[in-house]
Amino acid sequence: MIKQETIIVNDRQLIKTYSDANKYIIQNETGKKYVEAIDIPNKYTYIESDEELPKEINEDEQQSI
Repeated sequence: MIKQETIIVNDRQLIKTYSDANKYIIQNETGKKYVEAIDIPNKYTYIESDEELPKEINEDEQQSI
């Protein structure tokens, strides 16, 4: 499932988007796939792909989330 969190970077509110199922996310507007995305609020939308992340990315992502 797609998850979103509000984060603050340099006093700016941003949205972090990622999959909690260890899958890539796909930006609807461009079709590009990402492990995670950090954007300004209400800029882009995402869907979860069917493609799982490689194991080494899964481990790295789990440590940073």
